[in-house]
Amino acid sequence: MSHLRRILALAGVALVAFLALAPAGASAHAFLVGNQPFRDEVFKDGQPSEVVFRFNEPVEASFGAVRVFDTSAKRVDEQEILRPGGDTKKIGVKLKPGLAKGSYTATYRLVSADGHVINGGFVFHLGEPSKSGALAVADLVEGTSAGATTTTVFAAVKALDYLAIALALGGVGFLLLCWLPGLRGVAGGDERWAAASEAYAKRGSTMLLGAVNLGLATALLGILIQGSIVSGQGFFDALQASTVREVLDTRFGTVWGLKLVVWLILGGVLLVTPRTVPVLRPVSLGADGRVLDRPGGLRLALLVAPVTALAFAPALSGHAGTSDPVAVLLPTDVAHVAAMSLWLGGLIALVALVPAATGKLDGGDRARLLSAVLLRFSPVALAAVAVLAVTGTVQAVLHLTSFSQLLDTGFGRAVLVKALLLLVLIGLGALNRQRTLPKLREIAATGGTPGQAGTTLKNTLRAEVGLIVAVLATTGALVGYSPPASYTTPKAVNIEQRVGPLDLNTTVEPATVGSNTMHIYLFDAKTGEPFDDTKSITAQATLKSANVGPLDIALRKSGPGHFTADAFQLTLAGEWEIRIVDRVSEFDEYATTIKVPIR
Repeated sequence: MSHLRRILALAGVALVAFLALAPAGASAHAFLVGNQPFRDEVFKDGQPSEVVFRFNEPVEASFGAVRVFDTSAKRVDEQEILRPGGDTKKIGVKLKPGLAKGSYTATYRLVSADGHVINGGFVFHLGEPSKSGALAVADLVEGTSAGATTTTVFAAVKALDYLAIALALGGVGFLLLCWLPGLRGVAGGDERWAAASEAYAKRGSTMLLGAVNLGLATALLGILIQGSIVSGQGFFDALQASTVREVLDTRFGTVWGLKLVVWLILGGVLLVTPRTVPVLRPVSLGADGRVLDRPGGLRLALLVAPVTALAFAPALSGHAGTSDPVAVLLPTDVAHVAAMSLWLGGLIALVALVPAATGKLDGGDRARLLSAVLLRFSPVALAAVAVLAVTGTVQAVLHLTSFSQLLDTGFGRAVLVKALLLLVLIGLGALNRQRTLPKLREIAATGGTPGQAGTTLKNTLRAEVGLIVAVLATTGALVGYSPPASYTTPKAVNIEQRVGPLDLNTTVEPATVGSNTMHIYLFDAKTGEPFDDTKSITAQATLKSANVGPLDIALRKSGPGHFTADAFQLTLAGEWEIRIVDRVSEFDEYATTIKVPIR
């Protein structure tokens, strides 16, 4: 029990360290709530000194995140990111002085919390709009793409990253839960059993080192390819120290960088510490002769701690660590990865390690050992399937808002393919559990050789490994898609106005008949800072075409210069007028009326 406590304690320390160093959760995708200048704003005299985008949550800025172009596609900004007032929800650039009259296009290209790219922009004018028209935002944004080949390779790298984690976590799990207990249960004290233990340890160390090498390669490649994708450059163009530093400053880069460190630690443990993979060795023990000893708890803990930390990495860098509700999605994703790893790693161990370890045993001993190991792996696999089914269902329900999204979105189709592959896997597992395993038990009890039952088992296990690798490939594609629930921009009406010395930004969501939410943001037009001197603010809604209203809308203060109306009812479709009055002193108030189409 003391060994187990040490293992659990060290694993706990590893998890706490990994989670403490990893970034905190956030919404999966930021969306724009306002910008300065306003969309299509015309400056009759002079020019703005800067362009600023405001988002609903903090955004990560890098890779020339905000750019401003004239009609000839020449950049007219100072090419240095600024954060007005130190607010991480705002990002902008200063404009070069002395800009010519005409139209200008401002674009943003940012990294969302889960590592995906979000982009957009707007047009403003100095003097009269250019006769040739401003450059289209879509053309400028699309021109900064890393290309389909890069994103496809990235999906493959993510799939291989999952495979590396499965080999490490599943390999260690199989060792502790299946191989060592099974071997101790049937082994005698002669050299044949010790040789079997040594052979497994040798192959097991090779498999873990292979996982480390694969993990190091995928972690490094992932960081480099992410730099290419978010900077909009080709892979080789993005191989710069500055690009890598900017990736490491993002949430994705932080988690993948930590994962790289964990792989290095695991590799160091395997190379520096002799016999890290435990071996049951024969020792002298009184009159009973030679028996097999138990491996030390420290060696086990040195394996358990890093592989346990690795199970958290995909969740922290992907949708689960950034999508609401994080408290549900994060643990379910960790459990999902752990279950898949135990299943796949166990299957690979059964196919690649156990035959090598049992090769020198006679038929009867081989059947007994194989039966004992399978007897322990079967409930592990069954539990893994149950966890996969439950966690997969939870994730699908939270990420997919309608059944049609299973077929209409890339994310949904990937979920569907993954579910179908898992159903086939469950069928193969049930075949082994109901037919092959009972035959092996019967053979082991009579002292016979595995024979046809062993061949059938080997073939079905190989098929399962192939299918799970296909599942991992699908998962690699899956994490490349944003869930529909998160990447669908809120169906909101967003209106920006200049009201006296204030910039007013109003958002009504979802702008449909029934319950709606309204956000009102007030900014000082000169400084761009939130205006927080409001004494009182009121809002009333009127639908003149139906003779409805004015209806009072209750507002509450949500932050500096930010007021919210929760769940107010607009009962008819049409163009509603919302009058907003902001009283700033006993004698001064600023009023405006906005028109909001309700569907």
